[in-house]
Amino acid sequence: LDCNDVDPPKQNGESWKVSNCSTATCTNGEVKVSSVFCPAVNESICTSGRKAVKIYDEDGCCFHYECECVCTVWSGSNYMTFDGQFFKFDENCSYYLVKEIVSKYNLTVIRSHDCDSSESTFCPLALTVTYQSFRVFLTQAETSGTPVHINEKRIYPAYSNSVLLVSGSDMVITVEIPEINTKIIYRGSSFSIDLPYSLFGGKTEGQCGTCDNSQPNDCRSPNGQVETCSDSAGQWQVPGTPCVAPTAPPELKESECISCLSCSVFAPCHPLVYPGAFLQSCSSDVCDGGNQSCSSLEAYATQCSAAGVCIDWRNATGGLCEHRCPSDKVYLACGPSVEPTCNDRYNKKFQADLSSSSTETKEGCFCPPGSTLFNPVYDTCVTSCGCVGPDGKPKQPGETWTSGCNTCECDPDFMSIQCEPVPCPAEPSPDCSEPGQQLVNRTDGCCPTRFCGESVCLTVLTGSEPKDSFKPGPCQECFCGPTTDPNTNLNTISCTAIICDTSCSEVFTRSPETQPRFCWVRTTDPNRLKNSLKKCLIKQGFSLAEQNKV
Repeated sequence: LDCNDVDPPKQNGESWKVSNCSTATCTNGEVKVSSVFCPAVNESICTSGRKAVKIYDEDGCCFHYECECVCTVWSGSNYMTFDGQFFKFDENCSYYLVKEIVSKYNLTVIRSHDCDSSESTFCPLALTVTYQSFRVFLTQAETSGTPVHINEKRIYPAYSNSVLLVSGSDMVITVEIPEINTKIIYRGSSFSIDLPYSLFGGKTEGQCGTCDNSQPNDCRSPNGQVETCSDSAGQWQVPGTPCVAPTAPPELKESECISCLSCSVFAPCHPLVYPGAFLQSCSSDVCDGGNQSCSSLEAYATQCSAAGVCIDWRNATGGLCEHRCPSDKVYLACGPSVEPTCNDRYNKKFQADLSSSSTETKEGCFCPPGSTLFNPVYDTCVTSCGCVGPDGKPKQPGETWTSGCNTCECDPDFMSIQCEPVPCPAEPSPDCSEPGQQLVNRTDGCCPTRFCGESVCLTVLTGSEPKDSFKPGPCQECFCGPTTDPNTNLNTISCTAIICDTSCSEVFTRSPETQPRFCWVRTTDPNRLKNSLKKCLIKQGFSLAEQNKV
């Protein structure tokens, strides 16, 4: 009754997993395979207009439908909440877009204005994403690009750490938090926040509302009261933050305004992302000629890309929404999320780490065919991945340069840097045999020079300038020695004791009148000293006048 044909053999009644979605059982010597039973599910109808997504169980066998929690802001004043409520709000302060009603994941998203102190007219929208101990700041450069800072440090996508994954191009930046399945997409003129319903459903507040698939309660004030969206939005201002003076909107060019959102170009995206709110805002800001030109189209195309549908739409605007790239780059509507570089380890790391679907693309400027991005920091396209110079910049095969005292070349055969010392001209050694001279070796630049210098010693004990000789004490004299210290290039110090002359060249006799007279008194008592000294002076024959002088 056992199943001996199975490796390893199984006993009668024993069950084991064949795959995540099927189980085998040994029944009276026969192996019977049964699939995991999944209950019937109905596709949810999402108030946001988005198509519900399938959420699979941990074993990947059964799924259920969920409405996505996606909040979008574009053109600075157009909002669409998590549940699809569209409203306009045009105040220039810092506001909470997303806050947790009860903090569990320590996630907040704030929108603000990142004004250039030297140019008050440039105040792009900025996002601050805080998660656990990490603070991500996304803004837009005045010339081009979207700088990213994490905990005040500039990073260059692609980038990852223990909880964050940042990817993107010069036009679009995506910040992912894989452990809570959260994604923030930022492109200067628009941004979106995508949270999982399973973790944040009914648990958020702020200008983006509460994701619970119900629009009536989206626009709540901090005290919980439901109000109109334009009234409640202003109450989510971040305390203690400054506001920016409003600027006059650019003059609309109605004759040039276009709206191709409803045309065939965007048709593949309509079943996934409902374009209603974007159509509503398009007529006022699509082609106004200012910094927000075509922002409604950009915002909708970004949402389509996040949903897995890339729309190459700019050509359909007749040049009004053209995006120009630097001379060494080409525009791609459907470029890679992580552009390959010359660093293979970089490429493999982020191809493996990127949690997004492989079908997701990024709009931006990329290196043309036949060239490769050297690295994301220098943003340089190279035709050959040669060498890396000491400054971190690329060096082409056969290119030479000077680094320190070495002449280096990017070897075209080995694709590695070969360096040799800078050749120095041969110089004859000068004759320094004159008194007081010594040979001095000095290096100025890369090549040494030799010349005759004066013999000097460093007077350490006296702390004075170098000199030929000095006396560190009354019984010692030091001289500048003949040998040179190789470390200081100074002559060494030689010291000798001063020898006292103890012999007399002639014999002298002293008369009694010239004999020295002295008194020796040893005491610590002042009175005794005075009395003893007086007795001694009298005994030695000092006169009274001499005694008074003592």
